[in-house]
Amino acid sequence: MGIRLRVLQIATACLYLGPLLAGLGGYGWRVVPVFAAIFLLWLVALRPQEWPQSRADWMQPDSWLAMAARAVVQLLLVVLCFGIGRGLAGVAGLDLHLPFMGPILLSFLAVPIARIAWPPQRAQELDSFLDEAIASVEASTPPAETAERLAELRLFAARLTEPLADLRDDTRPDVIEAHLHALQTHLPPATLLDALHDRLASPRNGRVMRRAFILQATDPLLAEACRGRAAPVTALQVAGVDADLLDLFARRCTALLDADADAWGDCPNEAALTEAALPPEAEPARPALAALAARNRALAPLSA
Repeated sequence: MGIRLRVLQIATACLYLGPLLAGLGGYGWRVVPVFAAIFLLWLVALRPQEWPQSRADWMQPDSWLAMAARAVVQLLLVVLCFGIGRGLAGVAGLDLHLPFMGPILLSFLAVPIARIAWPPQRAQELDSFLDEAIASVEASTPPAETAERLAELRLFAARLTEPLADLRDDTRPDVIEAHLHALQTHLPPATLLDALHDRLASPRNGRVMRRAFILQATDPLLAEACRGRAAPVTALQVAGVDADLLDLFARRCTALLDADADAWGDCPNEAALTEAALPPEAEPARPALAALAARNRALAPLSA
């Protein structure tokens, strides 16, 4: 399994490297739809069970809405990678001369490689043993094989999050978030959050991993899937007295409450936010924390 995961990681890197190289090479924006189509093909190849299976399914409006949502997400990922490439080329004054089809072929070839290394049956097995694990916990009689599968999933999540630990501490949140969106196609939100939390214990994982945890803990998808887990409260603790991380947390948590008022119960209360703003090191983040406290106070009567 370790070799399969490594090949999948390499294929994933090639997929995202394609639009990045296209941006570095000064390609026009007309290649963006081509890469977006390749990214969609990646989803179809790795998780075909999540797409309509019959003509009747395709006729359902929900199917088209789901497909449109996936297409928009993949388009945004491509635009992000392509824009980063163009930005780096402009800042560094690079003038790369790449073969016209080189970046496109790099991303396209990642699809069959990933399909061979990680066939759809693997994803179905992960989904099925997750369901079994939940049922076993509820029954309070987890079988031995469920424990083994949970350990396999934990190892899978640890390996997939390994590239995040290699990012520089000054990596921008939007770049980290693009990595997280890619990982969410392979891992359930809670499992990804657990893997990020496990990595926080490693001394070699610094601010970039704390930033990744905050981004995942305040993600609306996770808030909906893990109601009652209070992930944003843990994210505030992870931020500590780091002003940049506190500011990121406050802005993200405010946006989460704007998008999902039901997440109020999982977010830090006003007293905790006030306490977090007290240390002198947190002074630059105080406006954002105050805005979050005000949003929390406004929602409190509605959630009581």
